[in-house]
Amino acid sequence: MRHLSVPSAQTQHWLELCRANHWNSNQAGVTRLEDGRSAIPLLESAPPQSDLIWDGNHHLEIAVQTKAPTHWLEHFDSDLAEKYEHELPRSYEIQGDVLIVKLEESVFHYGEMIADAMLTQLPNIRLVCADLGVKGEYRVRDLEPLASRDGTVTTRTRIKENGYLLWVDSSSVYFSSRLSNERVETLASANKLRAHLERPLVVCDPYAGVGPSMGALLSEADLVSGCLVGDLNPEAFTLLELNMIHLSGRRKDSNGNPPPPLLPMEVACCDAKAWPLEVKNIGTVDLLLVNLPHHSIEHIPTLLPLLKTNQTSVLRGWAIVDRAAISEKELEIQNCILSLGGTVEKFAFSEVKGFSTTKSFMCFEVWMNLPA
Repeated sequence: MRHLSVPSAQTQHWLELCRANHWNSNQAGVTRLEDGRSAIPLLESAPPQSDLIWDGNHHLEIAVQTKAPTHWLEHFDSDLAEKYEHELPRSYEIQGDVLIVKLEESVFHYGEMIADAMLTQLPNIRLVCADLGVKGEYRVRDLEPLASRDGTVTTRTRIKENGYLLWVDSSSVYFSSRLSNERVETLASANKLRAHLERPLVVCDPYAGVGPSMGALLSEADLVSGCLVGDLNPEAFTLLELNMIHLSGRRKDSNGNPPPPLLPMEVACCDAKAWPLEVKNIGTVDLLLVNLPHHSIEHIPTLLPLLKTNQTSVLRGWAIVDRAAISEKELEIQNCILSLGGTVEKFAFSEVKGFSTTKSFMCFEVWMNLPA
C-alpha cells in the first residue's frame, strides 16, 4: 500500500491534511519508520508523489495486514444488516463461554445467522443463546440455544469474577454479572466490620444462589472464620456446593498458609427462614446478607435472631422498592431493629440501578447492636 513518509514531528499535520481531503486509508494505521519518520497510508485516489501538495515528502510502498473485523456485524449479511439496522442487537451478555442475547421479534428468524456471526467474531464463545425472558418458580432465564461451536448446548459454564472462579447456569439459577460491583462493596463492608471487631467474621448468606458473594469474601485472607450459606433452588444448591468446595479449598491466611477450618460451616438447600428455627444458629452471625429483592425487607424480622448480640453486627441486603415508598421502607427496616430493643449505629439506603419507571433496585446496609 502506498504511504506518505513525513517527519515524525509533522505526523499530525499531514494526517489531518490527508483526512480533510479524503486521501487517508483506514485499512492501516500510521507506521513508525526507523529513520525518525512516519508513514501515513494513502488511498489510490491520493495525488502522486510528484504533486506539489506533498512539499517534497516521498511516497513508499509498505505491505500492510488488513484490519481484522471488530464487530460481529462484519460477519453478517450486509443487506440484512442494512435492512434491520435498528432491530439487530447492539449488546449482549457473556457468562464464561456462553453468550446471551435478546432478539427483537422481527429478526428472531435470523437468530442462527446472528449467532454464527457472533461465534465467528468471538472465538472464546462456545454457545449463543436467545434470552426469552424468565420462567418457573425461581424466575430463571428461559434460554434458547441458537448456535454451538462444538455441538454442546449445556448452559452450565464457569466464569471468573474479581479473581475467583464460579460455576453458573443461567437457565436454572439466577446470576447477574452486572452486580459484581455490589459484591465488591460487600467485601469492603466486611473488611470494615472485621477491623471494628478485630477478628474474622461469621457470615450468613441464606439466598446465596451459586455463591458469588461468598467468592468475594472467602478470597480475602483472614476475613471469614465461619459461614452459613444456602438456597431454596435445588439447581442453585448443586452449583453452590461445587463452588464452596473450590472457594474453601483455596483459602489462605495473611502469610499464605492454609487457615483453620471454617466453623461453623454449613451449606444447605432450604428456605432462608428455616435457618433461625435451629437453636444452634441463633446469635452466631456477624454479617447477614439478604438478597431476595422482591421479599428481602419482609424477611428481615425472621432473620435478625441469627445476628450476634451485644456487639456491632451488619445487615446488608437488596430490595426492589417503589420510588414513592423509599422513605417508608427505610423506616420499616429500622423499626425491625428498634422493635427488638436494638440500636441502629449506621444506616444507608442507596439506589443500585433503575428497575422500572416507578421502581428502583436498592441496597440497604445497617450497622446495629442487638441486646441479648
